[in-house]
Order: sequence, then C-alpha cells, then structure tokens
Amino acid sequence: MPLFSRPDGVPVKRPPTLRRFMPYLMPGRNEAVVYLDQTIELDHTLAWLKAHNLGEKAEKLRLYDLILAALVRILTERPHLNRFIVGKRLYKRTDIALSFAVKKQFTDAAKLTTVKLRVAPKTGLIDVTRAVRAAVHTGKDEEDTTSEKEMNVVTALPGPLLAFVMWAQRILDGFNLLPSPMIENDPLYASMFIANLGSVGIDAPYHHLFEYGTVPMFVTIGKIKKAPVVRTHDDGSCEVVPATVVQMRYSYDERIADGFYCSVALERLKSLLEDPELLMAPYADEPVVL
Repeated sequence: MPLFSRPDGVPVKRPPTLRRFMPYLMPGRNEAVVYLDQTIELDHTLAWLKAHNLGEKAEKLRLYDLILAALVRILTERPHLNRFIVGKRLYKRTDIALSFAVKKQFTDAAKLTTVKLRVAPKTGLIDVTRAVRAAVHTGKDEEDTTSEKEMNVVTALPGPLLAFVMWAQRILDGFNLLPSPMIENDPLYASMFIANLGSVGIDAPYHHLFEYGTVPMFVTIGKIKKAPVVRTHDDGSCEVVPATVVQMRYSYDERIADGFYCSVALERLKSLLEDPELLMAPYADEPVVL
C-alpha cells in the first residue's frame, strides 16, 4: 500500500496477480496500449434526436451529448474502466472525469483548449448534457482556463528548468505527493479524453495515450457519413445496405483491465448509441456484467 493517499483515487485492494505484474512488465501506457474501433449506425439515432428535439420543453440534444452520456454510463456500469496506474500501482478513481478539447472559435488561428468535466456515477442523459454545455462555455470563454494559466507559467521557464519541473512532477506523482489542485484542475488526470474530430469534418484517427497524467483511454469521434454496412437477418442471410454511420476509435491502457472487459463495455456503448432510448432508462442497482 502507498504511504500517502491521492485526491483522485484509492488503491485497488488485492488486484489479480497479472494486474499487479503488468505495470512492471510494461511501465508506460503506450507499451500497454490496445487499439479498438467501432462503426456506430445512426439512422435510428438521428431520427430519435430529431423527434426528441421537436418537443417544446425538451432539452435540445446533439449526438455528442449522447456519446458523453453513454460514456458516463459504461464507466458506471463497468467500473474497472475507471481505473488508472500511477507509481506501478492500480487505483480506482473516486469520480468520473471526462476531458475534451474545445476550439475557442472555428477558425485556423483560434486557440484550442481542454476542459475537464466531473460527474457523479449514474448521472443521467439530461444532467450530463447540461454539464457539458457549461464546460464548453467555460472552455470557449476568452479568459484562460486554470490549466491554461498553469501552462503559461511553466512554458515561460527556460528549457532545462522546464524539463526538471516535468521530471519532478512525475516523481512527486508517483509517490502521491503532487498537490491536489494540480490534479483536480488538470484535464490529463481524468477517466477518458474525448476528441470530437467530426465537429471539424474529419474522420477519427487512432490517438496515442499520454504518459503524463492518468488518462487510460483516448476516444476519437469521426464525422457523420454514409457507408455500406452488413446486416444479418434472423435466417442467417446477410445483405449490404447503405447507412448513416460514425466511426469511433479507442486507445486503451490494458493494464487497468483486460481487453475483453473493455471490448464488452464498448459493445454496450454501441447499443446505447444505436438505441438512445436506453440512455433515458434508470441505472441498474449493481454494475452490469455482460
């Protein structure tokens, strides 16, 4: 057990032998990264969104809102995804924190910033949507965010001193000695990092994981487009049909849980996005085991 506690997580008690060994076998996240991708069919989803948004009193929703709410749901239902490795130890996170990039304006010269959204487990679709709106508004504000102010300070240092500061940061973090404000406000100390590249009209790439911080999964979202998909009928026959789809790609630190656990969670994510009515349903009392 570590000598000091952390503000963002608690050690996992008696993890399986393989989980204890993997951080020594693969010390870095990008040594342990697994890449996964999904094609989400959206014809039903977009029709559902259109019908929902016609209601005068309805909270207006976008596909991005559904995706973030679905991610909150799988992090609640499949809690091993909400873990991280620091100092070669496995921790379970004490909250759900989603970080994402926000353009101040949609111009080439506009600054790109990141915001961090904390939500409680079992937060529903509408509450997630309202929290996302508030976080995006903060990110687009002309005033620098807390993380931007901190970066402005450290990048003003001479190169060798900056390198020493980053080295010291990792050492302190490994022993749980990093001051709480440096963790709480930093977007790279989060459950997931999401990049909505479809909002600027490009497809989703596979993204690296950051060795800095604690983010164990990076999610990229591509543009909505038409594509051929294979449909399987009850009698076992298949046909290729055109559909509206979005590509989502994931970079995942397999040290927190095995790839099978993650892939099952992502199948649940796919079902939630292809049938958004499921996101309106109440949470189960216990974590979902599929």
